[in-house]
Amino acid sequence: MSFYSLTFAAFLSTVVFLYFLVPEARRTLVLLAASVLFYLSFTPQYIFVLFALILLDYCAGLSIEIASGRRRKAWLILSLTANLGLMAAFKYSPAVLGISLGPIPLGLSFHTFQAMSYNIEVYRGRQPAERSFPVFALYVLFFPQIAAGPIERPQQLIPQFRELHRFTYANAVSGLQLVVWGLFQKYVVANRLAGFVDSVYAHLASSSGPLVALTAVCFSFQIFCDFSGYSDIAIGTAQILGFRLNPNFNRPFHSDSMAEYWKRWHISLSTWMRDYVFFPLCGSRPGMPRICASIMAAFLANALWHGARWNYMVSGLLHGFYRVTELICGRALSRAGWALDPGWLRPVKIARTLLVFSLMTFAFIFFRGENLAQSFHAVQRLFTGWGHLASLGSINQELLGIQSSLFSLARLLLLIGLVEAVQFLQARGPLRPRIAMAPAWVRWGLYYAGVMLLVALASPNQSSFIYFQF
Repeated sequence: MSFYSLTFAAFLSTVVFLYFLVPEARRTLVLLAASVLFYLSFTPQYIFVLFALILLDYCAGLSIEIASGRRRKAWLILSLTANLGLMAAFKYSPAVLGISLGPIPLGLSFHTFQAMSYNIEVYRGRQPAERSFPVFALYVLFFPQIAAGPIERPQQLIPQFRELHRFTYANAVSGLQLVVWGLFQKYVVANRLAGFVDSVYAHLASSSGPLVALTAVCFSFQIFCDFSGYSDIAIGTAQILGFRLNPNFNRPFHSDSMAEYWKRWHISLSTWMRDYVFFPLCGSRPGMPRICASIMAAFLANALWHGARWNYMVSGLLHGFYRVTELICGRALSRAGWALDPGWLRPVKIARTLLVFSLMTFAFIFFRGENLAQSFHAVQRLFTGWGHLASLGSINQELLGIQSSLFSLARLLLLIGLVEAVQFLQARGPLRPRIAMAPAWVRWGLYYAGVMLLVALASPNQSSFIYFQF
């Protein structure tokens, strides 16, 4: 079910209509039925496997709450083993055992991590075990975010299934604004950038350093707009129904440190890794060596979460190395008492922001490569052909070789500029409330312009979301 289709529009309209039409006691069942139907439209063959896992986690949560001592921990281990085992079977069997179980179920990593966070929170005494099976099943299956998150904690989402939600014009408008912006990011910006990136990677042997570097930048914005676009669609869809999902991105490319970047990029997964991997490994009073080792372990776990590919491992090692280096250098400068002159604060902040973006873009080269050899080939090509920048004709000839042109490149850069312009506007405060306060002719002018741009510029390349494969 493509989000950019009349099918999804009809599906969402029907769900909203039925949800607010039926009595409050039956709304959970309406959402559960809609979520099952949504899942069936992608990977129907795994629905019974998913329900078996949901039943196991539901029983494990109840057992963890009433058990004590070793039995309590045994139920937690059983739940974690079942979830991680299923994810490993699909993700790692082809690479490790040479056996494929078929396509990865929709949103496997996301609903697996969401279910694990539930039982971990029950074990830690921060979340009461859910008695209602439909409510728990809906927590795992909730259709707006099952495919690619955000990964919601039980304390934040489960209570909302018991709240009385009324249809409001403000929620509908605000949610639709976010949905349209998410569709624009994905089906206009990300998909058009994907066509350019794919063409260059198909012709790496003849691509110069400037073109490969530009492609790396384009892929950074492609994956951001692809994933952020889905998150906005999910959050906006939930808001129409009256639910609040946590933001998953917060202008990550404007970060001036690695620590800040990971507070802004894929926030739900970053905080999951922090709370359930990094903190337990660190212990209560860790020294610097243990902190650094825990950081590296968390980033390697993040890499394994994406799949059993050496590309992901190298990318994870790079991210961990960046963060550890920053932490060690920061502490060394702090102990030395070195402070920056106030007049240099802004220039240094800009330079640091560009450095963080450049390092992350370099790490994304390994994330994008189909295999490690291709990724290293792309890195090798980065150091060739920089003399082409002196000749516009050479640049145009190289673009023609990948079925592109200077005009197409300019259009892509304009789309990136538009995304950045919105990011800068968001830096001044939430954008949607400011639109809501504008005169009616301004608001509706923006709405019509946004929809018309989406329809006119949507890429014919209707590829699925990148994170659907995880």
